[in-house]
Amino acid sequence: MDTKERSESVKRAGRTGRPTAQAAIRLTSHILESARELFFEHGFDGASADMIAERARISKRTLYARFGSKARVFEAVILDEIDTQLRALAPTVDANLAVTDRLQSIADVLLQWLLTPRIASMERVVIAQAVRFPALAANIHEFGFQRAAQWVASILAAAAAKGELDVPDPVFAAEQFVTLVVVAPMRRSALGLAPPAYDANARARIRRSIELFIRGCRPRDTESERMR
Repeated sequence: MDTKERSESVKRAGRTGRPTAQAAIRLTSHILESARELFFEHGFDGASADMIAERARISKRTLYARFGSKARVFEAVILDEIDTQLRALAPTVDANLAVTDRLQSIADVLLQWLLTPRIASMERVVIAQAVRFPALAANIHEFGFQRAAQWVASILAAAAAKGELDVPDPVFAAEQFVTLVVVAPMRRSALGLAPPAYDANARARIRRSIELFIRGCRPRDTESERMR
């Protein structure tokens, strides 16, 4: 076999052999992005496997070989959205800021992502399918809610150590904070009770929520002195 024939043989092998790990990752990412657009636009029931395969420009057989079912694609889409965004948004908080401002910085990072039409659509789909996919709800709680709560808990623990706040259980307090300041406005947006935008009005409302939370966590003697 001469050099030219060997080169052609290598090219044919590359076309017909197994994809590289990087190519497999790129394909998975492409499928998830295609499915994400359809799920968020049409909901779980409205987005068929055929539609996903067509949008991704792959065969339905390839889709099922990679994920097993449309339900698995749906779960992967939601968890990938949460995991990817939270990795990118992981905040670096200035420890010299007042505790209220430190918590505000966390809220800003999260709500600039969550109060968008894209996430409002995702939340509506997830709510509609929560009973059908109980494992997904548990994973969302672990992937999203608990990770955000960990960020907040670290701030609360540091503030408690300095005597700024009285929070014997920073993790529990952080869960209440995330529910009040993050989950509530996201749910209002998904239900159409507020626009899916983190504008000046939304930020002012969040600031009031944070200040209310902080007042409830102040040491009692500090509150007594402030009231005199």
